[in-house]
Amino acid sequence: MRTDHDQEALGPGWRLREQRPLLDMLGEKRIGHGVLGVSDPDVFYADGRWNMLLGAVTTRFKVSIVHARLPVGANIDDDRWEFVTDRRGRAALLGAPSGRGAWDRGGMHTPSRVVGTVDGEQVERVYYAGQRTRASSGRRSRYAIGFLERGQDGTWQRHEEPVVEGDEQRPSVFEPFVLHTDGRWRMWFLSSPGEVGRGEQPDYQLRYTESTDGVSWAAPEAFASTEEGFFDNCVAPTGSGWRMILARGTNLHGTHPFPSQGLWITETPTPPAGRDSWRPMARLLNTDNAAQPWYAAGLCGPAIVDDEDLMHIFATGTYAKTSWWRLVLTRLRHRKPLPPPSPFYLCTGRLTFERSCP
Repeated sequence: MRTDHDQEALGPGWRLREQRPLLDMLGEKRIGHGVLGVSDPDVFYADGRWNMLLGAVTTRFKVSIVHARLPVGANIDDDRWEFVTDRRGRAALLGAPSGRGAWDRGGMHTPSRVVGTVDGEQVERVYYAGQRTRASSGRRSRYAIGFLERGQDGTWQRHEEPVVEGDEQRPSVFEPFVLHTDGRWRMWFLSSPGEVGRGEQPDYQLRYTESTDGVSWAAPEAFASTEEGFFDNCVAPTGSGWRMILARGTNLHGTHPFPSQGLWITETPTPPAGRDSWRPMARLLNTDNAAQPWYAAGLCGPAIVDDEDLMHIFATGTYAKTSWWRLVLTRLRHRKPLPPPSPFYLCTGRLTFERSCP
């Protein structure tokens, strides 16, 4: 599917070639399998196929981590993603359920899967943001970062305590992205007073930290300033180093005015680390200009897959502020499935960029 952006150079040497909504709360077909909406995709190749972990709001209004995958042998630009389901046909939830007194009892989202080593042994983990309070947004919301680890029996075991927490000035940490390379565990994450609430302006600071075991992390350093306003990021290897994609988050509540949204890109020829190791950031995509409806209010949760001269970015878009009642009347008039009741509507999709001629 070609777009109106095809002739526009976006970022240093990239053109937007294709945009595909995949898991859409307002799509013609419901997401199904007990899931109302998903966000923050983490995409990786394992067991002969492409896999995607996502944070999901279930029909029980719980926020949990789910697993989708493509058929064995399918290319990354194939759109036949299917959830891994349980015996009842519902999307299977990763990790043991949290008890009432658990630190992440409010929900688990923003998964980041990583394979690394600890004391010479290989481990597979999924780091995630855990909601510590009933409030999911506003200054009363609180988040911390923990992980699941795959056991020898193949099941995911939840680490009991968070491994990165906020401080007095910025008590929430979330949106982790974790790598293990050159003998180090490396994490980028968001530090904030809390998730942005209705009518509030973002107060985001991206931070970076390292670890020898992925459990005990060094004191973090600032990676991006509050003025830059980046919400989350991802990192992937290239033929000549590493590439990072950053997003500023999305305007969930239709607040006006609100910072400009989009995607940014930077690269480094050295092992990925703090800000000084990266080249200057360039804007890759301006979602304030001619955006598709599914990301009219911005994109977040990027994940990169390189495919020769193509770069596939999976991300979650937010629709412009939408009235549920107006949607219901429109859908009834056209005899279409009714939308789920929600304060905002998300869609996880794929944007494919191709290298442009110099």
